[in-house]
Amino acid sequence: MNTTELSYGTAAERAFLNQLALGRKAALLLRNYIAAAEKRVAWGSIDKTQVVSYAEQLLREVVAEEAAEVQQVSKAA
Repeated sequence: MNTTELSYGTAAERAFLNQLALGRKAALLLRNYIAAAEKRVAWGSIDKTQVVSYAEQLLREVVAEEAAEVQQVSKAA
């Protein structure tokens, strides 16, 4: 095992989720992450409860932002 493998934990997984939340397909990626988490067996030093909860929080934020954008476009039209 190298140092990277030993140091990967909850903070790194949350950073990964932050990156997923930045893209155009953020909602889809976060939904897929949450669904896949149910099947994931090896979590190592990652706190599953914390990261799945964080992914759900990010998804709510992304969906709310998308809804606000749609509403703004509708008002402008």
